[in-house]
Amino acid sequence: MNDVVLALVTRGMRDLLRARGEVLDERTLRAMVPVSVRTAVQRGSLANRVSTVFAELPVGMDDPVARFADIRAQMAHVKETHGAVAGETLVGIAGFGPPVLLALGARLALRTPQRMINTVATNIPGPQVPLYLAGRRLLEAWPYVMLASTVRIATAIFSYDGFVYFGATGDYDSSPDVGVITSGITAGMAELLALSGATHPAYTWSSSSTTRTASSSAGSSNGSAGSSTSGSPRSRARSSSPPSGA
Repeated sequence: MNDVVLALVTRGMRDLLRARGEVLDERTLRAMVPVSVRTAVQRGSLANRVSTVFAELPVGMDDPVARFADIRAQMAHVKETHGAVAGETLVGIAGFGPPVLLALGARLALRTPQRMINTVATNIPGPQVPLYLAGRRLLEAWPYVMLASTVRIATAIFSYDGFVYFGATGDYDSSPDVGVITSGITAGMAELLALSGATHPAYTWSSSSTTRTASSSAGSSNGSAGSSTSGSPRSRARSSSPPSGA
């Protein structure tokens, strides 16, 4: 699933660059991807067990299957060459709550020399059962990653109660068009589903009802209102552009 997530982020970034009229031939964007490097025995200990890998997002590839295959090969290589990360990359971090993991990812982004990366993509698995507070059900959980230094666009992915939520954040001055990314993620999901021949109702995709672009400045949008029914889409996307200097 994590390869698919990065493939969707790649499609979103590709659409953004195309909309800006940039040349994409054989171009890649380097994404910093926070990962857990704890072994099963080490779960429950925070001590510097979150690290990063770098993925070259193939935004210059037009074929969605080729993009996915490229990313899959990269992630397979990471797992083969970093034994401590194998089986943990982007996934095995259920030992801590999502806010803690997002914070750790943000710290890593701040510490990474910004000239080395173009964007940040962090994938946090959340609870797959509905949560309640004072008898009220949490309907949606939208992730947010703060921007750091020269990184002007970041994408956070969070899974909750059978849905995967994508939150794209862009610098207000340099990336007011960040909504193109979420539109690209929506289109990319529909594209991959069509190519896979998925027919199960749980994987039905409806872009008009699931892509939401915040038109005003926004911070964390966790807990925004909404609803889902059987057979509804399994992924949702939202973008936000915090004011410069926020």
